[in-house]
Amino acid sequence: MRIRGNSMKMMIVAMMALLLTLSPFPVSISVAETASIEIDGDASDWEGIPALSTNSGAAKVLKASHDEQHLYLLVEGSGLSTTMGSFWLNTDGSAVTGYQAYGWGATGIEWLLENDSLYRYGGNGSTWSWNWSSSLPSSQFTRTSSLIEVALPLQTLGLTAGGSVSLGYLDNNSDTHRLPGQNQPLPLYTLDERNPGENMVEFYPTELDDPLNNPFKGWAPSAKSTGYPQDHRLVYVGVTWKELEPAKGQYDFSAIEAANHFDHWRSRGVKVVLRFIMDSPSGVPHRDIPDWLYNDMVRLGQSPGKAYHDETGGMGTGNNIGFSPNYSSDYLIARHKLAIEAIAEHYNAPDSPIAFVQISSLGHWAEFHTWPYVGPNGESNYTGAFPPNEISNQYIQHYIDAFADQEDHTQLMIRRSVDLAKNNNKGLILGMYNDVFGDQPSFDSEWGWYTGTQNGYWDDIGQRQPGHPNFWDVRISGGEFYGGAYGMNAALTTGSGFNETLRQTELSKPSWLGPNAPASLAVGNPLQGNMDRLKKRMGYHFVLNKATYPEAQNGGTLDVSVVVENKGVQHFPFNWPIELQLRSGGSIVARQTATANLTAWRTGLHTVSGSLSTSALPNGTYDLTIAILDPASNRPAVDFANTDRLSDGAYKIGVWTKN
Repeated sequence: MRIRGNSMKMMIVAMMALLLTLSPFPVSISVAETASIEIDGDASDWEGIPALSTNSGAAKVLKASHDEQHLYLLVEGSGLSTTMGSFWLNTDGSAVTGYQAYGWGATGIEWLLENDSLYRYGGNGSTWSWNWSSSLPSSQFTRTSSLIEVALPLQTLGLTAGGSVSLGYLDNNSDTHRLPGQNQPLPLYTLDERNPGENMVEFYPTELDDPLNNPFKGWAPSAKSTGYPQDHRLVYVGVTWKELEPAKGQYDFSAIEAANHFDHWRSRGVKVVLRFIMDSPSGVPHRDIPDWLYNDMVRLGQSPGKAYHDETGGMGTGNNIGFSPNYSSDYLIARHKLAIEAIAEHYNAPDSPIAFVQISSLGHWAEFHTWPYVGPNGESNYTGAFPPNEISNQYIQHYIDAFADQEDHTQLMIRRSVDLAKNNNKGLILGMYNDVFGDQPSFDSEWGWYTGTQNGYWDDIGQRQPGHPNFWDVRISGGEFYGGAYGMNAALTTGSGFNETLRQTELSKPSWLGPNAPASLAVGNPLQGNMDRLKKRMGYHFVLNKATYPEAQNGGTLDVSVVVENKGVQHFPFNWPIELQLRSGGSIVARQTATANLTAWRTGLHTVSGSLSTSALPNGTYDLTIAILDPASNRPAVDFANTDRLSDGAYKIGVWTKN
């Protein structure tokens, strides 16, 4: 008996599910690619075809397939518009030519399918100028509130075997109900040259249900201690100006690195979150700006600032004495610019130990406030005056100017939303961090971190500040637990505390938390289960779902497609390369950088594709592997949540034989 089309696919899926349930080991299945899509409103024939893009709005999944005559497109969702929807296609491989569609960056669209009408672009890139081409019959277009299926003639689009198309879907002209999500690049679909019916191998790696100790996520405890029981790949370094520049123009990086154990952390692959501080309250009288700076300001006739001793209790016991600099001093501003430039220059290298720099400097603990503002007897500016926008923006601009060209290895973050966070002379979009993570009022109140980030807010000195909504779509979110050890434990304890922590995690999508973080707790402590659950969800968490490749040699190349699911809340911060490899006896004999951009890998499914050159390889059996490489070392540096990890950090995703 011969089983064909959808029935065969459904049987394969059922067998695969049974094998995956019964076997703890990776499963490899040989199937025949049929590409027999019917435009009938039934998505069962799309089973096993990986998603090109996913999102959380009405439009949830975008898929593509093809045969010798048609490009097939599928959108699945909930509450899709049945009156307006549009597919956007870049068919010439250039993001410069064609229409620049709003919301996805550079797109270069040649074809627009609006409802069932197909249009060819005829403008200059910015003008709305479309030439009608055809209307699709019901056999090529169907739509409901949960599914859209389309068949577009390849000949009309000018696509042939081996060609590629970048594509997206926009539901009812919405900013949010779109695939891919706003500010993400359009996914690329390649029309491979294999023939329908060609035998394919589908390899299903086994998932590993553990929190991984991966770069740029998890806990970020203080760098001043070593030997934390809990795994971590970040540390927090707070540097006072007095430490950095003890003598005018002499920056003592050696002392800072020794005090914070830079060599120790570098040897363990741990990166730094850096904060520059001018005012860190403690229990004794002191200044955190250098003595020479204080004396210079006095000599110039400028007020150097205000010594304070808080007796309201608002700053906390033992943290109520310090010195608030005169942030409006033009001399202080000029010297601050030089200090930030010195930091940026010293650590500007592909293997920089600094992963994130907090735009800090201002206020107590460099937290952008000088609270409490009113003393017990009604004194104004009780612990120092915080500067208005025209002054504070100068300090922020120092960071932007100094670090603008370092985003491939060091990224900037800011605590509170301000206009410069997204509108500045360098075109940077800043990440953000929440220093009171887990505290519900500080998150949700009108003045709260999340509410203010989304909607804007009135700041502590009466200025209206703009929002920086959904910044986490393109930059990293971070923070630290509120309230010292008490707040951290409350936020991790099962019940209302941990439920609130999970809620804030889903909404604000943090990648790391520190320095107030649980890295010092013993492994296996009563909070360990919740800590592991949170750590898995924070940041990115990549799982290899399926690898697909031809069973037999096809010319001189091996075409590989890998589906990866991000089960975390955030993307990877840097665009590190993904490499597909063939190995023999442990040695890499063929390698190819895959088509992927990790900074666009938000929660959901993503496809990695590449072609390995095999013409020079002798006949034999090879291991197929995948790795995310650190560009500074060109070595595997990110773990997938799967078994079959090799000793060098790559992962096995199948076995291929050249006959």
